[in-house]
Amino acid sequence: MCEYMSFDIIEVAKRCGVKLYQYESRSAEFKARCPFCGDIKYHLGLNRAKEQFHCFRCNEKGNSVSLYAKIYGLSNKEAYETLKRLYNDEPIPAVCPEPEKPIRSLKERHNVYYDLLNMLKLHPKHYNNLINRGLTFNEIYRFMYKSMPMESVYRERVIKELEKKHDLDGIPGFYRDKDGCRKMYINKYGGILIPVCDKDGYIQGLQVRLDLASSEGKKFRWFSTNGYPGGTGVKSWVHVVGDTSSKTAYLTEGPMKGDISSVLSGCKLFLAVPGVNAVDHLAGTISDMDIKRVNLVLDMDKRKNVNVQAAVERIKDCLADMGVEYTEYNWNPRYNGIDDYMAAKKLRLRAA
Repeated sequence: MCEYMSFDIIEVAKRCGVKLYQYESRSAEFKARCPFCGDIKYHLGLNRAKEQFHCFRCNEKGNSVSLYAKIYGLSNKEAYETLKRLYNDEPIPAVCPEPEKPIRSLKERHNVYYDLLNMLKLHPKHYNNLINRGLTFNEIYRFMYKSMPMESVYRERVIKELEKKHDLDGIPGFYRDKDGCRKMYINKYGGILIPVCDKDGYIQGLQVRLDLASSEGKKFRWFSTNGYPGGTGVKSWVHVVGDTSSKTAYLTEGPMKGDISSVLSGCKLFLAVPGVNAVDHLAGTISDMDIKRVNLVLDMDKRKNVNVQAAVERIKDCLADMGVEYTEYNWNPRYNGIDDYMAAKKLRLRAA
């Protein structure tokens, strides 16, 4: 028997007064308000199966012991001994989170997502939204944007067709319900499915631009089923679009923003991370593509948000450590994203 005692991170968080967004006792993953950065929009992720926490706003991370230690100003050893005493006369709640299916290979994921997108349609409201953002019909077709299928009968038909060719176990976005029936992730408000591609054009995963922002104010989320029965989570993949032979890249946030910005810039190379704190695969992508210079065109909320500022500095440090030159760009802050700024600039030039 292992001498090290583990503690349910959800129970520890509740003891520390951390406010959970929702609580379902059998869930594996939770969202909560981060106690370290004044977060009010539930950016703290708590993973019960892995006994880990991570704030996607301030990048604070650790396990149940370090969570308790940081909140109460203790060393990890002190926190561990305190938690042992707290649980000495109280049994640790039994936790049986659903095991996550191991993620399938890039080729397998690409084949599933490619076939899925080819079966789906793009709703007129989504098409008009993309046109208004500066894309043409051909570009929308090339990027394979499609609408999330909202009709249950239609979804079931799509899943059956996919299962004729593919094993969907380990493919993010798919899971099984309590009766063992295959299901796919769905948001009740709908949205646009966005392929997140690597340098060779393979679809690593899908993001969803929600038609209605979540309760935390987020417009984008992954097509992911981590925490679902038999589901699978995603990685923080970097989306690559534009001239992949270029040794100069523009770095922004979000695959749709990368696509639009690349089009508006005349097919310049854009790397799009899921967020300023989700950069685990950034260094590897830059190294694989032998990129020599990176132009930072990150959202303008960095001017006011100290946590975003800190994340940008970490990106700069990473680039400096790799010997990659970089330049940080700013623009009129009324346009938060580089895509919005470039689209507005294009309209002004047309008007002139």
